Amino acid sequence: MCPRAIAIAALLTLPVAQSLYGADSAPTGLFSTLRLSERSGDITGAEVHIVPNPKGFSAIVQASEGAPGLPEVLEVRLSGTTVIFSVPENSASGFVPGQYRGTVTKKGLQLRGPRGSYENYFLPRKPSFWQ
Repeated sequence: MCPRAIAIAALLTLPVAQSLYGADSAPTGLFSTLRLSERSGDITGAEVHIVPNPKGFSAIVQASEGAPGLPEVLEVRLSGTTVIFSVPENSASGFVPGQYRGTVTKKGLQLRGPRGSYENYFLPRKPSFWQ
């Protein structure tokens, strides 16, 4: 293939790649329900931040039921708009250990975890609680 044909092919595929990863339904983004209770002063909810890395994708996860857990970086398996990550047994993130499967939409992340509070949980796309 000649250099000009390669350049034209690259230019034609660029808008497709930009629409896939620049759209609101892209698998990357910050999803959060963390909030401060004005009555008790407790922080409740969860944050999942899905980011690209050189090998694929990672999720930075943190959950809180009173006091926030430690942020933890986890490997993410991605298939279309489905994200899968596993929280290890020794995790201090606040998430129950086990496998989580989520579906990313323009509005947020519908997360299904092993049990407990995050068994069927929606996290809207929004800025981090910590900003």
